[in-house]
Amino acid sequence: MKQPKVTVLMPVYNGQRFLTEAIESILNQSFKDYEFLIINDGSKDKSEDIIKRYEQNDPRIRLISRPNKGLVATLNEGLAKAKGEYIARMDCDDISLKSRLKTEVEYLDSNLNVGLVGSNYSIIDEEGKYLVNTNVFTHPDDLKLCLVTCNQYGHGSVMIRKSVLKEVGDYDKSVGHLEDYDLWIRISHEAKVANIEQPLYKWRKTPDSITGANLELQIQQTFARRDREFEHFLKNKGQYRIFSIHPSGDDYGRRKSVLYRDLAYLYRAKDMRWRALKMLLLAIAFKPRVKRNYKYLILVFYKPWFHRWQFEFQ
Repeated sequence: MKQPKVTVLMPVYNGQRFLTEAIESILNQSFKDYEFLIINDGSKDKSEDIIKRYEQNDPRIRLISRPNKGLVATLNEGLAKAKGEYIARMDCDDISLKSRLKTEVEYLDSNLNVGLVGSNYSIIDEEGKYLVNTNVFTHPDDLKLCLVTCNQYGHGSVMIRKSVLKEVGDYDKSVGHLEDYDLWIRISHEAKVANIEQPLYKWRKTPDSITGANLELQIQQTFARRDREFEHFLKNKGQYRIFSIHPSGDDYGRRKSVLYRDLAYLYRAKDMRWRALKMLLLAIAFKPRVKRNYKYLILVFYKPWFHRWQFEFQ
């Protein structure tokens, strides 16, 4: 039997409210060569009934239903059972635009050195109302460097080359609520990573989302993983292009300025003030009228005021 080009992996836990929209957004994709692997992680609502209605009419759906094991265990089970050359993530309360799979497949087919591709995405509310589009870096050089400081991917928007997972491993439960950020970092050590400029995904903002419910804890865990990645960066600087210009999206200069300012912060935290100074000069070069850049020049040389330096998320 012919193996599918793509496995769309969607974990489900008590997702009945938005599940129909999520499933139909995949079934209505313009790209057809995929399997839809849905793992029902012990849902207590009507999620399983909803999935089974679609499973009866579409052979591309492969349902696994079992007791609850948690998100990371479910994701890793899905990675192990995926048959596709590429694995596309999907969350059960979000929406993939019709051209999403086709666009991401074409990108990976055309860029064999890229192991991970995502896209910009639209943030919607519980009723599906548009709120804002993201504005992430897209070029591999920018992304590899920016992953040192913060996550640049919407988890549900990504497509991963399955072969790269054999090199980096699966999701790591030990990192807490940022299993995705940790995996993207590890992939970036072995392959190029990219984003597509156009929004291909709709991410639904709800009070029950992990980000909203555990924001303080997630920030602590993110900073811990960031600091580990900065150590890797210091030991492997030759793998990174510190200065590069790849304009994308709105206000590219501002985003690059923030990136260099955050790198300056990390250097200064390590008492590497001359390197911090170089990063601030790059930040100024991209946004010379931002007063904060000049304010931090003082903090490079006077560390007792370092607590006034605010690390920023992109």
